Amino acid sequence: MRPPGPTFSTLDIIAMQLRGQSFDFLAAAERWTREYGDIVYWNFFPTPAYIINHPDMLHEVLVEKADAFHKPPIYKAILGRFLGDGMLVSDGAHWQQQRKLAQPAFHHARVGRYAEPMVNYTTQMLDHWHDGSAFDAAEAMMNLALDIIAKTLFDADVRAAADAIHAHLHTIQRESVALASSPLTALPPAWLPIPSNIRQRRAIRALDAMILRIIRERRASGVDTGDLLSMLLATGADGTAMAEQDARDEAITLFMAGYETSSHALAWTWALLAQNPDAEAALHAELDAVFSSPPDPRSVSERESRLPTIDDLPRLPYLDAVIKESLRLYPPAHGFGRQATRAVEIGGWHIPKGAILFIYPYLVQRDPRWFAQPERFDPARWLDGLDKRLPKFAYFPFGGGARICIGSAYASMLARLVVATVAAGWRLRLADTGGDAERAPQRVAPTGSRVKHEALITLRPLNLQMIAQRRP
Repeated sequence: MRPPGPTFSTLDIIAMQLRGQSFDFLAAAERWTREYGDIVYWNFFPTPAYIINHPDMLHEVLVEKADAFHKPPIYKAILGRFLGDGMLVSDGAHWQQQRKLAQPAFHHARVGRYAEPMVNYTTQMLDHWHDGSAFDAAEAMMNLALDIIAKTLFDADVRAAADAIHAHLHTIQRESVALASSPLTALPPAWLPIPSNIRQRRAIRALDAMILRIIRERRASGVDTGDLLSMLLATGADGTAMAEQDARDEAITLFMAGYETSSHALAWTWALLAQNPDAEAALHAELDAVFSSPPDPRSVSERESRLPTIDDLPRLPYLDAVIKESLRLYPPAHGFGRQATRAVEIGGWHIPKGAILFIYPYLVQRDPRWFAQPERFDPARWLDGLDKRLPKFAYFPFGGGARICIGSAYASMLARLVVATVAAGWRLRLADTGGDAERAPQRVAPTGSRVKHEALITLRPLNLQMIAQRRP
């Protein structure tokens, strides 16, 4: 006996695509979990598939029986085309070795050293704003995240190439998603000179040239700057250093993963604050109370006291709640998969060897069993210890188990420092584009206006046109 589920299968998806129609996996998963419950079976032809939507079952998959699951081969077949054998797609001994080499760069003490450049790059961005500036906030956060991640993890300045990098990464994402949802029953080989492969190869070559140049220059200099790249290139206890290809795979994996997820998390936070003026006012009140306190002359100057530091973060609980709530509603890594390496029982149901399990933080984190008024942006829900009362996997925007995001502490600090730095002096309002994103509008949209999203590899906001208003 198998769990309930739709009669819909991947054969139906193929038929839709041949008719020129698209299929929204995330929307379908949302409908099916609502209709069929915490475990949903569907025919992911030729492989059986299950959507897992209960924290207890997720704990079984990601922790208790994690040895029975690995990344599905499609991860390596598609993402491996540009990530190589990096941590996001690798498994087993290679994954363990690479994670061990990269882990020291994300230790708490070292992450704290990244705080100052995070704030500095944010203030440089704000220097170009003026009261009434209209811009795409998602694009602005992409540029900012790119600057911060390149500097803190690789000690590199890539601002001159920012537009090209954005374009290349977007090309890779789009072609990867198109490949994953292709009506073909088998993926076309990467060497086949079809238009999608050609576009993707060009983008990969351009990014490789940048990453390999940074790696080779650092290796030639022999300088240890204490960043991630230094960790990857350091000679190990056995006297050997990471091979250039391995260093490239990990560098581009962490670069892309950090850039994509951080920029989208920030963009969604601005959209949610703009839609919820009460929450925004509470955040501003907290920031004003903290940053209007007299500076400590022993540690900082008057100018520096007006900028957030890592030492301020424990005094900003509402800011922390804003970031948590934004990640609850719009986790950038909205879904991921696992494949059973052997037959296993999950939640009392038999899962055959080879089955694919789909896991959606986006859906679990909007479940009314765990969150009152789950569609509402309510940072205050986190202020009374909710995270300690929740089931373990009711909230997991960074994944969980042994493969929890290696940069979760880094990403959380980046989001809090950027939001604090911006919101201390500015508020962002959704712009009324009237359906025309090219108009660079100056009118503020009505409160409650919705922002559409696009579920590619990450969950990105679409056409997030906003107006910057200087706070008194």
